[in-house]
Amino acid sequence: MSFFYPLRMIFNFHGRQRIIYILSALFAAFVFKFYDSKDSKKKSLFLWSLIPVIFLAVYVFVFAVFGAFDFGAVVYHLQSGMNGGHPDIRGAKVFYVALSLVGFLLSLLYLRRHDPRFHYVDISLALAFVAANPIVWTAADFYLSPPDPTLTNFYTAPPKQLPEGVKKKNIIIIYAESEERTFADINHGAETFAEMSEVAASGIEVQGIRQLANTGWTMAGFVSSQCGVPLQPRGLFSENNFAHQASFFAPIDCLSDVLNANGYHTEFMNGGDSHFAGIATFVDGHKFAFRSGVEDYRAIAGDYLNVWGLYDDTLFEQAEKRIELLGKQDKPFAFSMATIGGHAPNGHVSRTCRQKLEQGELSEMQFAIKCTGYLIKTFLAVLKQKGLLENTIVAIQSDHLIMENEHSGELNAKRRMNYFSISGDGIEPAVIKREAAMFDVFPTLLQVLGMELPGGRAGLGVSLFAKEPNLVETYGQDRLDGMLRRDWMLSRKLWGDASS
Repeated sequence: MSFFYPLRMIFNFHGRQRIIYILSALFAAFVFKFYDSKDSKKKSLFLWSLIPVIFLAVYVFVFAVFGAFDFGAVVYHLQSGMNGGHPDIRGAKVFYVALSLVGFLLSLLYLRRHDPRFHYVDISLALAFVAANPIVWTAADFYLSPPDPTLTNFYTAPPKQLPEGVKKKNIIIIYAESEERTFADINHGAETFAEMSEVAASGIEVQGIRQLANTGWTMAGFVSSQCGVPLQPRGLFSENNFAHQASFFAPIDCLSDVLNANGYHTEFMNGGDSHFAGIATFVDGHKFAFRSGVEDYRAIAGDYLNVWGLYDDTLFEQAEKRIELLGKQDKPFAFSMATIGGHAPNGHVSRTCRQKLEQGELSEMQFAIKCTGYLIKTFLAVLKQKGLLENTIVAIQSDHLIMENEHSGELNAKRRMNYFSISGDGIEPAVIKREAAMFDVFPTLLQVLGMELPGGRAGLGVSLFAKEPNLVETYGQDRLDGMLRRDWMLSRKLWGDASS
């Protein structure tokens, strides 16, 4: 029963399928007959399959909590740690995975001690578990694949200077946690995504931005859209804590580097901890003039905090104050901020939304998505009323597709896509439908700010306004995912580290 539990979890058996799972487990138990050999001298407590089973259990546990996940995210967080992060881990899942692990190992140990034949079963299972673990063969694919310079050669460094005579515009970039566009297409989607759709209608919305390998978690979404590259793993054996490292993607120029060179003031405000997942190292290393996070606003928030940090209404209140200050400066600014409210599995609904919105038939997760949209819409309305959106571009995007939650089944039945809209001075409402990636956002932002890009290219991206095909359109998502997952040459270029 223990052995079959992970299979039931991964394939999400339910109803009659669950009965099949139980019967299969019972059948397996009867098949494994054993005898108590009194003269057997092999009473070893060692199991060859112990370590492979533990590693497989780790994979099953991560799958149970986050759903389908990116191997790059695992490697990245092995490097950066989880300081300041608080995944919502459900006790039942922890219990069942632990029970499955312990039950299976104890059963195997009992059989091993009572039947010499299971010594060979133990060895065979150990080899099978190593081969079956997705983390093992994905890591092998990454490290053992032959070098392919395609993506590395495609990389295009962004121009450093705006053309003469270009009027410098401010830009506000809002990373809306897990606010993926697909929410509009599921049951109650029109209500859930009403505010986000309304915001998109005021400018240009791009429909078709897919989530590629190494762009599917918060830091990866931030880096890919601001640097035009996926967050390639640096390697399993590099320094384990970015707080102790001097650089993050130092060999390449990102949006903040380019804008800083053109006289911009750049800031990043995070609803969570500024040091989570290497954010502070990246921000400090790429010329952001100022950064802030939950640690800077604890006194203001008091006990009104969620497990990740600030509620979104508190975050937008502080963002409004910062933008008011920036608007009084004599230089253009680029202000980026990242919300928390839509974080899976249930979201974190702000009290403002509890007071002003009706939840109705929306789930708690849907209500959290709606709440973030409502707060973004209100935030922009206040800025406009105060005259703070003049000569300003506003870009809004989901940082990544939402992770495991109660709507995963509905979402996975659709062609999932990230949200991206851009509005402001000189932008006419339109809808662009094309296959693209998060790193295509980078050249799009540069172009809308007036930068001239040959072929619309910067980083690995191609501007969403350009006629030239981007990498997703050229290779297709599946093939491009494979190229990204095994491209250690690109990793070496981005990190500037021979150990990558």
